[in-house]
Amino acid sequence: MKQLNEKVAIVTGAGQGIGKGIALCLAERGVKVVCVGRRPEPIEATAQEIREKGGEAFAMSGDTSDRPRVHEIVQAAVEKYGTVDVIVNNAQSLPGSAPVEEVTYDMMLAAWNTGCIGSLNFMQECFPYMKAQGEGRVINFASATGMFGYKGNLAYASNKEAIRGLTKIAAKEWGEYGICVNVVLPGAESPAAKVWAQKFPEKYAEILQQQPMKRMGDAKNDIAPVIAFLAGPDSCFFSGQSVVVDGAYSIMP
Repeated sequence: MKQLNEKVAIVTGAGQGIGKGIALCLAERGVKVVCVGRRPEPIEATAQEIREKGGEAFAMSGDTSDRPRVHEIVQAAVEKYGTVDVIVNNAQSLPGSAPVEEVTYDMMLAAWNTGCIGSLNFMQECFPYMKAQGEGRVINFASATGMFGYKGNLAYASNKEAIRGLTKIAAKEWGEYGICVNVVLPGAESPAAKVWAQKFPEKYAEILQQQPMKRMGDAKNDIAPVIAFLAGPDSCFFSGQSVVVDGAYSIMP
């Protein structure tokens, strides 16, 4: 079984926020990182920062919903590093907020294409390499927005709950190949969280007031180390789980 510093990871949404924090954290632990995002400049900046600190990384732009491009990214990772051990499906477009009766088809499509379907695209492209080597790690991302059903977020929240369903089924089907599939629900100061806070300032203030630690998490120091555990050898019997990392704000029954 590979140690963490022997692994290759693809991190989507690596140009900012939680994705960037994860990419930097994994690289500091010796992981070779492929930084993926829609805009070239932010992901190249993340990859450059990793290289300047002595790590190995490269960047490739692409949309998770673009299956041919996803194939190209995975192939590039395999050509450069030999395989893919870890896929971190962090990227997700924000479709906008609206009450249920005003949610449009385009809003639903944007959320699902970049979230659930985008995650599945990378999972399916990475699967053959993980199966062939007898181990792999898939780390998806959901949200308390879906788990608790925050008003005004139907497109985003329903997609995030679908990702939890995707995770459970994949964990059941891929467990025999040594592939662990988990989903993380983070509470961190990401760009997406800041956008949400600006739209719902009263709800954000309420969350902070109810937060036992009285703060939101830090992407690199609070969220990313949990991802490092899920990506490493110590999580080899941990699969199919929803891992809530938000300082005890959300406690699942």
